[in-house]
Amino acid sequence: MAANGKIVTNCVKRSVVGRSMVLVMTMAVGLMMTGCAFLWLGAGVVTGAAVGVGVTAYVDGKLQTRMKADPRTIEKASVKAFEVMKIRKVSSSSSAADAEVIGRTVEDKKVAISVNAEENDESSVFIRVGTFGDQAFSLKVYDEINKHLSDSKSELEKELKNKKP
Repeated sequence: MAANGKIVTNCVKRSVVGRSMVLVMTMAVGLMMTGCAFLWLGAGVVTGAAVGVGVTAYVDGKLQTRMKADPRTIEKASVKAFEVMKIRKVSSSSSAADAEVIGRTVEDKKVAISVNAEENDESSVFIRVGTFGDQAFSLKVYDEINKHLSDSKSELEKELKNKKP
């Protein structure tokens, strides 16, 4: 029985050491990931300050921001931005709830814009360029969309007014 007790004690010690190692490794990875998130969000805040928007971040290869506009308006402004930037429009759709615009650059990089309606006539906008993202080009697309936002809003209002009986 003493031998069995010794084996059980050794197993318990190994189990505790193993679990402790797993816990330490999990915490270490968690801290590393948190640091990366802070770096990315910090870069996003700097990006936001550069373009004059309060809530802009570049996370996971996407430029994320909020715009004071309806998804349909942002879709129209995005199409105009694509025309100015010589981005070939592949597809474009929108509703009051969301919008999506897909295009291809001259270098055949995919440019994807996703929009989701939020409260107070605001929308969340996500811009991804290429497979892994391109922050500088995403900012250019964002700036160009902003330039066409007011004209697109007026255009949409006229269209909606003409549709009503």
